[in-house]
Amino acid sequence: MKISGLKILALPLVFALMSGVAASAQIVSDGNFNWSSSGYQYQPTGSPEDAWAFTGGTGIQSNGSAWGFSNAPNGAGQSAFLQSWSGTPGGGITVGEPTSTISQTVAITPGDWYTVSFYLAERGGYTPNPVTVSIGGDTLTTITPSSDAWKEYSVSFQAPAGPDTLTFSVTDPIGQNSYDIDTGLADVSMNVPEGGASSQYLLLAGLVCFGAMFASRKPLGSRA
Repeated sequence: MKISGLKILALPLVFALMSGVAASAQIVSDGNFNWSSSGYQYQPTGSPEDAWAFTGGTGIQSNGSAWGFSNAPNGAGQSAFLQSWSGTPGGGITVGEPTSTISQTVAITPGDWYTVSFYLAERGGYTPNPVTVSIGGDTLTTITPSSDAWKEYSVSFQAPAGPDTLTFSVTDPIGQNSYDIDTGLADVSMNVPEGGASSQYLLLAGLVCFGAMFASRKPLGSRA
């Protein structure tokens, strides 16, 4: 029996393309903030911390630190915090200003669809800060957590043209010199969502190859 080159290539290609739909690559680096440190630190720098840029009253804190957040989700030992407060907590760092941000440049394709997921939580005993999530300067959503238990949130968006910066920010809702309005951030991820443009193109290509494979088969009873 003769097997055409199309049949040999089509089936593996179908599986490869469709597996690309089901398992997209992780785009955000060091999204769980799980670095080797203890206590807490404003505006951390170094490696791998430099995957993120911290401004104003933002930083990282370890499980059990003086910040008192619940243990980070999914087994991570640390989480990030966003604090909007105008003042000097020590070390010469002025926080608030009144906007504080945690951001990372991400490699996304303009026009493609993506989903960003993340966890937020209140700091126990303190007022939570509304967190605004933006991409390339365009606001995706603003969320105020309502519990000191970590809760996951997700938002899908079509990538804009221009700078590809994912930013989490807080702005003092009361005014200058208000104190300790804090929100925790943890386990940030970004993927191509199911049904996104990239996924649809991959699936269509897979179906075309799959159809071509069967169209080339001989009818039953015919000879090769």
